[in-house]
Amino acid sequence: MKQGIIVVNKGTADYEVRNRTLDEFVLSIGDRLEDAEISLVFTDGDIRKNLRDIAGEKVQNLKAAILGMKERGITDLLVVSTDIHDGPEYKKLKEETVGLASLFRKVNISVPLLCLDSDYELTARAFLGAFKDIAKDSVLVVLAEGHKSDGLEELKAFETALVKHFPASFVATLNGEKKPYKIIKELKTGIHEGKRIVLVPMEFIAGETVENAVSQEYTDFVLRLEGEGYEVEPVFKGLAEYADFQRLYLRHIYDAIR
Repeated sequence: MKQGIIVVNKGTADYEVRNRTLDEFVLSIGDRLEDAEISLVFTDGDIRKNLRDIAGEKVQNLKAAILGMKERGITDLLVVSTDIHDGPEYKKLKEETVGLASLFRKVNISVPLLCLDSDYELTARAFLGAFKDIAKDSVLVVLAEGHKSDGLEELKAFETALVKHFPASFVATLNGEKKPYKIIKELKTGIHEGKRIVLVPMEFIAGETVENAVSQEYTDFVLRLEGEGYEVEPVFKGLAEYADFQRLYLRHIYDAIR
């Protein structure tokens, strides 16, 4: 048996963010599964092209990485999701992997952060561990992408768990019912008026130059909150920069290869 692991993410051309999130995550996996061959792939073609044109770096897509694993004699393949929930990106990951599964003796796919019933409470506890000090006496607002047809139920279940640990907390979604402007309306009902806001992006990686929807909308949401008179504490880091959340993704990896 020869184990191969492919870590899948949309990707980023921001090397600083990548080094402390995706590269660090790959190293964490390697420390625990020392005999495995591990690859990192980016699903966004524009990001791969940008890296190739500017830095000369060739980052594979998922299909190429799977075929490469086969060529190098991998018999047991694990494809690792860095998704937040079961949205379009995760569905595409599963489709591409299943389509090539016959090339290997065994193929497993890890689930996103929010997938199993136990994930909601565990993720809420991870938020408590990561943000309880900075969010003390404040309102915690989590900004997630969400999709109209995918992921919203998972985010609602997570919000229910989060409120147990942060009574003054909200999950805003770029798509779906709880868009940022609706969260601002809820904040202005009275009990939260004038309170400090701690804003956290719910993405594996995040930052000013990171190419995902949450990162691109984050600064605008900060400005809108400030325009409504709130003091905002921006926590502009991806979840992968916190050990609490990396452990949850690693837990799904262990579950997948058992």
